[in-house]
Amino acid sequence: MKFTSKHPLILASQSPRRQELLSLLGIPFEIVPSAIPEPDPQGFQSAVDYVHACAVQKAADIAASHPGALVIGSDTVVVKDGEILLKPKDKKQASEYLRKLSGNAHEVITAVSVRQGDEEVTFHESVLVRFYELPASWIDAYTDTEDPYDKAGAYGIQTVSGLFVEGIEGDYNAVVGLPVAKLLQHLTQEGYVKVEGAHDYAK
Repeated sequence: MKFTSKHPLILASQSPRRQELLSLLGIPFEIVPSAIPEPDPQGFQSAVDYVHACAVQKAADIAASHPGALVIGSDTVVVKDGEILLKPKDKKQASEYLRKLSGNAHEVITAVSVRQGDEEVTFHESVLVRFYELPASWIDAYTDTEDPYDKAGAYGIQTVSGLFVEGIEGDYNAVVGLPVAKLLQHLTQEGYVKVEGAHDYAK
């Protein structure tokens, strides 16, 4: 089963994980990452507000220079007890994050903004993730690798640190970085994408 888009498709992200997930649709797309710095999370009332703003900013930035394209922006955050855990700056912060997550449940929120011209729709997917209790030696060994430092919350469920995860409630792909099934629902409902062979782009 393949899908087609009536607009050129752009992913406003350099994340290889999001690129791999979007490629499941079988629609050719261009990768044009946004270079605008992400806002300070302290200025937002909630993690959902923050992650929505990040996704909207990325999509709007690229859409401004690519008129006519269908632009997808996305952002992911890890939230523990109301605190937003972004990408760790160094080994100390990565270790602190993992100690907070160890033996506990936390929330992963991925927001997606789809923009075409002046039309924009934004949604998010929230997933509950539970960690096993992590021995201090595991945290120390893991933070000595390069893996934690480009990932919100200092871990990636699709890498070796997925071995820290006891279970999840929700969309696995949203934890990876793009809830592609929910994205497809929005793209087809808005008439941007159709099943190959169908007669119309159904609204």
